[in-house]
Parts: sequence; C-alpha cells; structure tokens
Amino acid sequence: MELTNVFGELVEKLRQKKPVIHEITNYVTAESCADVALAAGASPVMADEPEEVEEITAGADALVLNLGTISFNKQIAMERAAAAAKKKGIPVVLDPVGVMASTMRLNFALQLLNKGYIDIVRGNYSECNALLTGSAAGHGVDNLEGETEEGVALKVAKDAAKKFNCVFALTGAIDNISNGKQAVVLNNGHPLLQDITGSGCMTSTLVACCAAVTKDMMVAAALGVVIMGQSAELAANFLEKKDGPGMFKVRLLDCIYHITTKWNLVKMKPEEKVS
Repeated sequence: MELTNVFGELVEKLRQKKPVIHEITNYVTAESCADVALAAGASPVMADEPEEVEEITAGADALVLNLGTISFNKQIAMERAAAAAKKKGIPVVLDPVGVMASTMRLNFALQLLNKGYIDIVRGNYSECNALLTGSAAGHGVDNLEGETEEGVALKVAKDAAKKFNCVFALTGAIDNISNGKQAVVLNNGHPLLQDITGSGCMTSTLVACCAAVTKDMMVAAALGVVIMGQSAELAANFLEKKDGPGMFKVRLLDCIYHITTKWNLVKMKPEEKVS
C-alpha cells in the first residue's frame, strides 16, 4: 500500500467535500475540536441534547463520541446518535477518554462496542488496554503507562481490533493502528503534544474528518493520526526560544490548515510501515 498517494487523494477530497462532523464531545476541548475540524476543511456541529441528536447525526458525514465529560444525558444522546449513524452507514469514532479510571465510562464504552456501533476507536495505551481487558484500574484520564515495550502497544491494537471488529488507533510516542488483520505503525508527532489539553480529542476529530471521505476505516484512522503528527512537528519548528505549550497550540491549528492545504509538505518516514 502506497500510503502517501492514498492520503493525498483523501486530503484533497476532504477539502472539496467539506464533510459535516457531528461531535458529542466534552466541554474541556469542544472549541479546540471545532477549530481543528474547520482547519482541516470540515464543518463541525456539536449537539448533545438527546431529543435532537438523531436528526443532527442523520445529516452528518461522521460522528465522534468523546467520553471526556460524560453524563447520564450524554450517554442517552450518544447511544441514540450511534444507532442513527449505524442505520445510515455513517462512520462513528469513539474517543474512550478515561475508561481505565471509571467503571461507568468503561462499561458504557464496552456497551457501544459490543452493539457494533463503533467503526474506529482512537485512544491511548491505557484506554485501549482497559477496553481489551475489560478492567478499569487507573486514576485520572491521562496515559499512565509510560513507555511500553516494543510491540506491546501494537499487540493491544491488533487484539482489540479483532475482538471488537473495528479499527483501533492507539496513539502515543509511536502510533499503532490495526483492523485486526493489518497494522500501520507510525512515528510522528512531538513531545509538546503531551503538554496541551485536547491533543487526543483533536486527533479523534481529524480521524473522523478522514472517515467521512473514505470507506476504508484503517486508512482514515492512519491519515488522521498522520495529519496531527506532521502538524505537531511543523508547529514545533515554528517556535522560538521564548515560546512554550501555549504558542505551540496556536501554531498547531495553523499547521493543520497548512498540512491539509499543502499535502506536499508531508514526508512519510522510513520507519513508518504497513504490515
């Protein structure tokens, strides 16, 4: 698979189609996710009232379910939206924020997965491993595992994808994406992504933008992750010595725009591979 050529075609399609992305997301990162969708060429809509989500979802091209600030009403809204998306063949991206720290979050995420509503899961190692094992044994919502041994994260992505029959995009210092049969390993990004709020949520948004313009969910997940990683590297290059995470986040939004309007800026690395 020649990823660069496939990705280039999809980025162009994304800009031309301007897909509508319905996000039932969290109040901590909602604005950042909306900005990212716009920068990538999509049109975000954020609606979480249970009485209207089915109608909103029916008019969208992709759906994001983000568990970051989950509530009883949001669970109702998410399940209704997911069912509506399933009925119309609209791709659904799950961001399982904090499922390793809360039994309620974990059980709800597993409920969505077991009902076959989810096409792509985009999470960190701790979150994806909790979904795979069915065990919530952490605290906080950030990845607490540190560096895992080589191949461990990839195995989690493959096993979880196979178990739930969907694509798992396990992001971190090394990104591992699998549909249970094939896998893509990517080495993109910058350490400053760990120092801003919402880098994972924004990546899930980009994955949804890509899922809206292709039927290949693994390619969509990989492209969304690549756009974020390459944008982060470009943003870091623009920083001056006096700059820190605040300016990095501002630059990141600019660079998502530049990466998706000038795809020739992207250079796939030798260590990035498909198996």
